[in-house]
Amino acid sequence: MSSSQNNMKLINPNGCDNAPRKQVVIDFTVAILKLQNEIIKEYADESIIFYQLKDNTKIEGLSSLITTLQDENKNIIDCLEIYQVITHGKFASINGVISLANDTKIDFYDVYTFTNNSRSGKVKEIKSYRL
Repeated sequence: MSSSQNNMKLINPNGCDNAPRKQVVIDFTVAILKLQNEIIKEYADESIIFYQLKDNTKIEGLSSLITTLQDENKNIIDCLEIYQVITHGKFASINGVISLANDTKIDFYDVYTFTNNSRSGKVKEIKSYRL
């Protein structure tokens, strides 16, 4: 991981601090982009399924997710701007734009499913849309 990823600028929407699950979704999204394996392990269920819908790929299991992210995530990310985080029960979504150091912008929308409704629920599934 480059030091530039550690310095990724994060722009959050106002009002994200009223629901704990919103912060979990933000933290998990940042962890995926910055390859923060300890945070990914803390929030993800061992049997997590990560769908990358643009590439029509399905990653199953926590260790496979971490390995795939390390192999794929070679871009230097300048900024993550989050537009909205929406949570309801065991579901959540996050959308925004990822700005890369090479001036490429990637619009994203991720839909999360947690193992249950409680605060201790783990991320069970993510359907990730990237444009």
